[in-house]
Amino acid sequence: MINTILWDFNGTVMDDMGASVGAVNAMLQKRNLPLISEEWYTLNLIMPLEAFYESVGFDMQAERIEEVSEEFQRECKKFPRPVFPEVLAALKQFQKAGYRQLLFSSLHHDILTAQVQERGIADYFEGIVGRQDRLLGGKEVAVQTYLEQHYIEPQQVLIVGDLTTDADMARYVGSPCALICKGHQHRQILEKTDAYILDSAAEIAALLEDLQ
Repeated sequence: MINTILWDFNGTVMDDMGASVGAVNAMLQKRNLPLISEEWYTLNLIMPLEAFYESVGFDMQAERIEEVSEEFQRECKKFPRPVFPEVLAALKQFQKAGYRQLLFSSLHHDILTAQVQERGIADYFEGIVGRQDRLLGGKEVAVQTYLEQHYIEPQQVLIVGDLTTDADMARYVGSPCALICKGHQHRQILEKTDAYILDSAAEIAALLEDLQ
C-alpha cells in the first residue's frame, strides 16, 4: 500500500521548463550559438548535463560545468517559475489524506530550500533533500539512503517526476513511478520507460487508488 509520495521539484512541482529554455537561450546568445525551441528541448534533453550543453554547442572542454550551472541558475531567476496549480491542489489533498510527502531534487540543498520557501510549500513536505555540491546529477543513492534511515519501504513509495532519470531512480530503489508530461521531457520520450505516464498531477489520486 502506498503511504508516501516522493516528489521531484523542477518540472514536476515547479513549472520551469519554459524558464529553463529561456535561460539556455540566453546563454547560447552570449556565445553566438543557435537558439533552441521548447519542443526541441523536451525531445533532446539528455543527462549528464555536460552532454546536453555539448549538444547545443557549448565547448565543455573550455568551460567548467560548475560555472555553467551557476550561470544557468542566474538566468532562470529572470523568468517566472510558479508551482503547477494542480500540484498545489494535490499537495493539499494528500496532506489532508495523511500521506507522507517528500521532496528530492538534484539542485543544491540551499537553492532548493530557498525556492521551496519562496513558494510557500515547505510545510507540505516531511523531508526536503537536495545535493550538497553545486552540480546537477543523480538522486538514486540519496533517495535510497533516506528511505533506509527513516525505515520507509520502497514498495510503499510512489515517486513522481518528469524525466526518464526519475524512472531510473525509482527502478533503482524499487518503487513505482509516475511521470508527468508537463515538464522537461516530451511524452514520446517518457513513454519509453516502464513508469505510469500522466498528463498532470491531477491524475495522481486515481493512480493511487489503483495501486492500493
